[in-house]
Amino acid sequence: MTVRHKLALTSAALSAVVLLAGCGSGAGTTDTSEQPSSSSVNMHGAPKVQEPLDTEAFQQKPCSVLEKGQIETLDMQQWEPEVDKEATGGPSCSWQYMGGPPDYTVSSTGVTFMVNGDGLKNTYFRRGQGVFEYFRELEPIAGKPAVAAGSSASTPEQEGTCEVEVGVTDSLTFLTQVQLGEGSPYADDPCGRARDVATEVVKTLKAGA
Repeated sequence: MTVRHKLALTSAALSAVVLLAGCGSGAGTTDTSEQPSSSSVNMHGAPKVQEPLDTEAFQQKPCSVLEKGQIETLDMQQWEPEVDKEATGGPSCSWQYMGGPPDYTVSSTGVTFMVNGDGLKNTYFRRGQGVFEYFRELEPIAGKPAVAAGSSASTPEQEGTCEVEVGVTDSLTFLTQVQLGEGSPYADDPCGRARDVATEVVKTLKAGA
């Protein structure tokens, strides 16, 4: 059984991974024993967010971060969305798709507003604590700072999964996680796929600001 088969055994298992992304990967997690004070001006090396975005309305309806046209652009028309406002990291929407024969593995995309975190400064703080096995600073996404990080010893390309965290204010991020089943056309570049999704989310947030 391949790594991706193990990651995509059931829809329920994937949903749990998406909604607990803040705990499982370390990206945007909220361990209070390590977390810096939200009142601290120390960004721990994280870039400050220029032109912060108001996401309150989208936190109430997290699946609204991707509109119909964007769903089509991302080729997710057949994907089933599911809302979880009580997810560990914060309000979340996950989209899932069961692939066809011969594998029937599940692909999943999740977007979570990390309201229980402390922005990218918390992620950079945890980087300094050695939490992450990999940490990649990305080019800004539609003008917003972003990183890809995780606690797995394997690379995103090996795992077929990637989490991209985007700063929308100095104290708030959203996390985009993609998990790719066998046969996905994006399997060779899961972080590129996560970035594409995050780009569309930022467009929506800007339009609604």
